[in-house]
Amino acid sequence: AISHYRGGTIDEVAPLAKTLKAYYLKHGVDYRLSRFQTGPNAGDWFVIVQYADQTAYEKAQTVFAKDPECQQVFVEIAKFAKRISREMVIDLDL
Repeated sequence: AISHYRGGTIDEVAPLAKTLKAYYLKHGVDYRLSRFQTGPNAGDWFVIVQYADQTAYEKAQTVFAKDPECQQVFVEIAKFAKRISREMVIDLDL
C-alpha cells in the first residue's frame, strides 16, 4: 500500500510514525516513511506499507482495526495530516 499525506511537521509526524512502524513490525508488516523534498508535493509524506501476501494483508487489517492503541495513532495523525491518495500495488518478481 502506498499513501500520500499532506500536513504535519517532522516533529509531529516522526514520533507517531515510529510508533506505527514498531507496531506494524510486531505483526510482520514493513513500514516506510519518506518526505517529498522537491516538486509540487514538497513537504508532503509518502508512506509504504508492505505485506508478505494477500493473506497477511487481510490478517493485519483485522488486527489493526481491533486494536485501540493503533486506532488512536490514526486519530492523532488525522489531526494534522490529510490522506491525499492510497493505492494498493503488487510487486512483480522480475
